Amino acid sequence: MHPPGIVPRGVLYYHPGMWTSLIGFMGSGKSTLTRRLQVSTRRPLVSLDDEVASRAGKDIPAIFQDGGEAVFRSLELEALESLDPDRNLVLDTGGGIVHTPEACALLHARGVVLWLDVPWDVLLRRLRQADPDTRPLIGRLGWAGMEELYRRRRPLYAATADFRLQGDAMETEDLARTAMLRSLVWERRREGERR
Repeated sequence: MHPPGIVPRGVLYYHPGMWTSLIGFMGSGKSTLTRRLQVSTRRPLVSLDDEVASRAGKDIPAIFQDGGEAVFRSLELEALESLDPDRNLVLDTGGGIVHTPEACALLHARGVVLWLDVPWDVLLRRLRQADPDTRPLIGRLGWAGMEELYRRRRPLYAATADFRLQGDAMETEDLARTAMLRSLVWERRREGERR
């Protein structure tokens, strides 16, 4: 066990007992960064979308097609509530989780929330290269609608996040290290509040 504040080579150490949750628009790189954090922290990675799909017995596009967004948001909240609050994990959330205040409150109660913020022009370039079958929202809204959704969500991400990470400004390794430093700052602050 390494003492607090010591970062051993190849491992980013921080205190146990919290979730590190990533929020941000689709295409921002949440999945890539959470996989890197999983390696760095040696903590399990949970994809909330995977949890929802597993509980529903169908993939995300099918859930949206069969029940719409309201059904998906309800399943998303149920999946989030089912996760062990005492389990140390890295959580990859869906881009629209910020539309559910109860989910945002739960993320705050159980750990630190990091917003991976990426400008629209960068997201647009990335999303144009994505498989349209995995991004049904693009087909439904079109690019103008996606940009409007991005603009509407940005204040929600800002209000939900403990820290903002500029996702287009750093390589994944640097983002992971910055994310861990932000988590440490948050945790030390929390420890101070408990005393």
